[in-house]
Amino acid sequence: MSQKHIGILTAGGDCQGLNAALRGITLSALKEGWKVTGIHDGFLGLAEMAHSELTFADVYDIAGTGGTILGTGRGGGKAQNTEDAVAACVESFKALELDALICLGGDGTQRFASYLHAAGVPVVTLPKTIDNDIAHTDVTFGYDTAVHVSVMALDRLRTTADSHHRLMILEVMGRDAGWLAAGAALAGSADICLIPEIPYSLEAIVEYTRKNIKNRRSALLVVAEGAISQENHRLGLTPKKHAEAIKLVDSIPELTGMQSRLTTLGYVSRGGAPTAADRIFATQCGTKAIELVKEGRFGVMVADQGRQLVAVPLEEVAGNPRLIPVDHPLIETMRATNICLGI
Repeated sequence: MSQKHIGILTAGGDCQGLNAALRGITLSALKEGWKVTGIHDGFLGLAEMAHSELTFADVYDIAGTGGTILGTGRGGGKAQNTEDAVAACVESFKALELDALICLGGDGTQRFASYLHAAGVPVVTLPKTIDNDIAHTDVTFGYDTAVHVSVMALDRLRTTADSHHRLMILEVMGRDAGWLAAGAALAGSADICLIPEIPYSLEAIVEYTRKNIKNRRSALLVVAEGAISQENHRLGLTPKKHAEAIKLVDSIPELTGMQSRLTTLGYVSRGGAPTAADRIFATQCGTKAIELVKEGRFGVMVADQGRQLVAVPLEEVAGNPRLIPVDHPLIETMRATNICLGI
């Protein structure tokens, strides 16, 4: 096979596993005798021609590091609209004489990559987000580490809850989907878990607390940032960041007599070294991307379906966040172990 020249970029928010994926892509491409160019700061860097060649020395020991060595960003540079941003990126792709572009990112990255593919750019994408909410893949890299970090936080909050006889509230990311909150609540032995997919009733939480928690005198509540009350859901309101968590920490003491404290994990769950599972999965996604480039299969995202890596058309992915079905095993297991879901 003749030498190819591929470009790689990371876009959107950072998360654990990005560098492991970059390593997998680069080492696989170099093994084929290809040239690899790293695009700095996402699509912004592509539009503005910010790039450097990636070599073995650049990537051989980065699998265990957090963040992304390429930097990341949102948007397409100086463009005033999406069409101009796409045009600028296409122009840069041609100027760099690339044969393919591999993009690592979440839903926004998948969407913009689909626009590039429609404009003639040979694109392959990888599923990256701690929210685990990209359509048509069972898991995304970054999720396992974020759950691990959240559980460590719950383990520490547990000792404080027990010592001070409090209900400790942990707010985690998850604007549209509750995968992170559900995984953390189940693994961290939380008592209450509130997720966007199941609008909650404050009255149900109060009743559960009085019946199951008050005599025990301590508890843990996990709330996704996109959780919403049944009342606000009926009104069609959009959850405001931190609003539900703040309402809970203010209301629960008044209605139950239990002291409450709030911890917002936020960006802490996105940083630091990835777990072994995320390193392995991200590396496998990277090598699969090179396999797809070799086969000439573009306009697709690498996805995990039934523990097999497959290629999913980008038009089926972009703009379709993957929510937790109410009968998903995570939800069913929480119900079976008497974790309150706010209903």
